[in-house]
Amino acid sequence: MGEKTLDTAAETGRRKSRRAVIIAAVVAVAVVAGGLGTWFALSRPAGVQRADVVRLDKERVILDNSMNLYDPLFNQFSLRYSSVMTEKAGQQEKDQVLNRDGERLKRETRTNLDRLERMGSSPAVQEQDISEAYNRFKEQYSAVISFNDQLVINTSNINESIGGPCAPLHSTFNVGAESYSEDYVKGADACLAAIATAKDGTDAETTELLTAVEGVIRGQRDKQQEVLDAKDDLERLAKRTLAGVAMLDINDALAKAETTYESSAKEKYNQLVTNANDSNKAFESALKKRTDQFDAAGKDGK
Repeated sequence: MGEKTLDTAAETGRRKSRRAVIIAAVVAVAVVAGGLGTWFALSRPAGVQRADVVRLDKERVILDNSMNLYDPLFNQFSLRYSSVMTEKAGQQEKDQVLNRDGERLKRETRTNLDRLERMGSSPAVQEQDISEAYNRFKEQYSAVISFNDQLVINTSNINESIGGPCAPLHSTFNVGAESYSEDYVKGADACLAAIATAKDGTDAETTELLTAVEGVIRGQRDKQQEVLDAKDDLERLAKRTLAGVAMLDINDALAKAETTYESSAKEKYNQLVTNANDSNKAFESALKKRTDQFDAAGKDGK
């Protein structure tokens, strides 16, 4: 095996010494780290502090102000999306609006939901009164956020159907043309297919609107199909006259469906906003009551 020399023994000793230094350093770091953690834990006063309540109230104000950004962001999205539909832009242009303006709304949603969750980790939420007020605040503000997210879907689907294939039915077709009935049936079929697709993912109010429009279009489409199915010129003329008379009422029917939708959607949104505002006031009151208690007791929370 060979004999160990003095140099070999010295090298072995040096390696052991280096390992001992490294181990000692690691242990020292661990001890210091543990000591710092203990110091921080012990140096922070036990229980909820005034500073915790003040910080939570600031988060509440920031979130409440941030919610005001939804309306201008959504209006921008809605106008641009309606514009590309009116201009009969290609799918690329529509996707750009969805990706650009739609993504801004999604980012705002993520930011506000993160704020809500972060507020829930505040030490102040440990107290029952504040906890109950926060939970109500979170519930109501989450409902408003969800409504705005759904509104993007509703608006996109309405534009892709009523504002898309359905739009030409009563704006570009030549009523006096010989091919009017055939053109209308073809256009109505595309419209009805788009409405069926648009219902996927919409809320109850929007589905009701789409269903109402669907009924109006289908009724007129069937009348125009009767014109095409007529056996002779006399019957065709009679059917065309009946279809023309029915067309006179179609704008009123569509307007009624739109008015009903706008009214119900507005009522739903206003109620959500009212509930959110009430919860915000209650949350603010609970936090103020707690800071007043600290002030009355002479605690500055520092």
